[in-house]
Amino acid sequence: MQEKSSVSEIDLTPLNIQDETSTLKKVIVGIAENTGEPLDINPMSRWHIQQGTYPTDDLLKVEVEKFERLLVANGVEVLRPQNIDGVEQIFCRDIGFVIEDYFLIANMKAEVRKKELPGIQHIIETFDPEKVIHIPKEAIIEGGDVVLWNEYIFVGQSDRTNYAGYKFIKETFPNKLVYPVQLNFGDDPEDNVLHLDCAFQPIGENLAIIYEDGFTTWPNIIFELFGADNFIRVSKSQKNRMFPNILSLSKNTVIVEKSFNELKFALKSKGFNVLEVDFYECSKLSGLFRCATLPLERVSS
Repeated sequence: MQEKSSVSEIDLTPLNIQDETSTLKKVIVGIAENTGEPLDINPMSRWHIQQGTYPTDDLLKVEVEKFERLLVANGVEVLRPQNIDGVEQIFCRDIGFVIEDYFLIANMKAEVRKKELPGIQHIIETFDPEKVIHIPKEAIIEGGDVVLWNEYIFVGQSDRTNYAGYKFIKETFPNKLVYPVQLNFGDDPEDNVLHLDCAFQPIGENLAIIYEDGFTTWPNIIFELFGADNFIRVSKSQKNRMFPNILSLSKNTVIVEKSFNELKFALKSKGFNVLEVDFYECSKLSGLFRCATLPLERVSS
């Protein structure tokens, strides 16, 4: 009689992330059920609190649910966090991330953000436990600062990710070429770059969106890797609207905020299929589509 497979063998969630643009199969998307009191944890959110324009849960939820429906309509399997009362859970990218077939539980700087982790515990429990990595406490790192491009890993050096975080990634993945990228961060929302994916993101086969003034040290490796003619360059005002923080569904299809007319034109002129959805209210919290997603599986076409 054939021996039955164990539940763990049947139900383990496959993990595979090698880059930012292979076909997206499975992803965690944040929620906005009841986010609690406005969080003064980054310059952009602080500015909207002061201006009285901080978004309500109702506005945030409408945008997040439209985004989820767009993903599902395009063949992506969407998983959701469990709601935690009074905790903002939109930007799940930062609380964990996948490199190859490993899931890394982020060690976040802001204590309030650590409250988000229990919301995805039910998903983490479906991973092979031998493939789950707990980042040590001295290595501060958030998923928005980790950008993958085949054998390369770029780690933003920001207010949210320290040098020990970069070193941990480099030592944990010795088969990869891991580079620190120094970001321009501070209290001014006009100049602050919260995470690497707010200033740089690869798209397609060999292109990238970049905000060149977002770096305190010129990232030579990025320009050498992609080539000077293969960037869509954005301005400071476009950076503040989160132009670099789109989401690739594949090497030729991207999701873009509906109001990003200049970016949509640039992408279409380079042959991309551009999908549009409103995310303006969510962007007031200093995040957009990459921030609101935690990809678990991408596959090569």
